[in-house]
Amino acid sequence: MDLQDSGSAIDIPIDKVGIVELEKKVEIVQENKRYSFYPKISALINLPAEQRGIHMSRTSETIEEVINEVIFKPTPTIELVGDRIVKRLMERHPYTSKAEVKLEGKIIVQVRENDERIIQKSYKISSFVKASRDISGNIDYNYFISASAVGMTVCPCAKELSLEYAEQVVNSRKDINVSEEDLNKLLNILPFSSHNQRSIGTIIIQIKDLTNHKIDVLDIIDVIEDSMSGKIQSVLKRPEEAELVRSAHLKPLFSEDVIREMAKNFIIRDFANLEDDFKIKFKIESFESIHPHNVYAELKTTVGELKKKLKIRS
Repeated sequence: MDLQDSGSAIDIPIDKVGIVELEKKVEIVQENKRYSFYPKISALINLPAEQRGIHMSRTSETIEEVINEVIFKPTPTIELVGDRIVKRLMERHPYTSKAEVKLEGKIIVQVRENDERIIQKSYKISSFVKASRDISGNIDYNYFISASAVGMTVCPCAKELSLEYAEQVVNSRKDINVSEEDLNKLLNILPFSSHNQRSIGTIIIQIKDLTNHKIDVLDIIDVIEDSMSGKIQSVLKRPEEAELVRSAHLKPLFSEDVIREMAKNFIIRDFANLEDDFKIKFKIESFESIHPHNVYAELKTTVGELKKKLKIRS
């Protein structure tokens, strides 16, 4: 008998035990896309009170086997990697009733900037799957996928203050004679400064069926980037830099605004077959340029609740 199968001296069940921070490389290949994923993998199961330990080697072997399969036969989504690992965990650890697998890391993808150059960009993505076995042996699976992207946000309040200050300056000058109508026209035409910051947006979405509930993480990234004041770019020539700053200041957004923009844009994107009870979370953290703190906002909801608030029919 394996030592792990011997009785425990203290009959207390363990909620989670397994391995964490295992670093691997996975190739994701779709019809017209290919990118590399560099995840840190965790694989955890629960342990009954009467059993001393888990068979740890079975857990690490499971991950190695699945990753080796992916190397020779690349997978179309990161969720499938976690799905294969968690299902084998449940097979190889028949004494456990719960298992969870998380893959979290960066992907490197090729993107086109300014309709010209092709560059490489990295994004943080993750896949999380939870398995639960009932007393009849039936197993229920829940999947969560997430993606994070960096964007540029412009403070609406500071821009408004800059505009008010400019109006006061013009009105206080005795050598400038501008009618109120012309002044208002100028104030609406001229760009006004504000403080801006890099902001990290994140979307986490629940799915149940990997065959029918397909979501491409790159599409989630598009939703996040489109919800910011402007898109961060790695290389900017002078005209491009001027255009980015100008266009971002035409779309000033609080962190709270970005959360609502992400929620709206996600629903408008109309991802296929998402059920109304699926959970979804939107997060943003803004790295403030004029304050010693960061700003954070979060929204937890469901797909159905969002559709109701946005008055979109299922």
